[in-house]
Amino acid sequence: MSASSPEALSAAFAHAINARDVEAALELWIEDAAILRPDGQTVRGMDAIATALHALVDNGANVKVEVSQLFSAGDVALATGTLTLSGSDAHGNPYTQQSRSVVIYCRGQDDRWRLAIDAPWGLPSP
Repeated sequence: MSASSPEALSAAFAHAINARDVEAALELWIEDAAILRPDGQTVRGMDAIATALHALVDNGANVKVEVSQLFSAGDVALATGTLTLSGSDAHGNPYTQQSRSVVIYCRGQDDRWRLAIDAPWGLPSP
């Protein structure tokens, strides 16, 4: 799976997670990518990101990504938007969780965009 723009990448990521295809979702990340947790800790590298994505899939989460602003310079782009997770909790109760996300994308030599840094809950407080 590949993406020709940051917006297409966000859609491809949501599609892969909603299809429960962690391998396809992982292909959308650079090798040394990072996820910023709400507490400021960083999840870094493919193994750690795979664990996080498997947790989403294993918990039955559905993902919707809406890019509201996109700023790009050459092969780097910064997006802000809304991440919506929905599904059912362990007791079968439906839930929806929204957060303001910040994502940095980079374009590789193959001209495809990939996720570099993802702050799905926004930037942590200093």
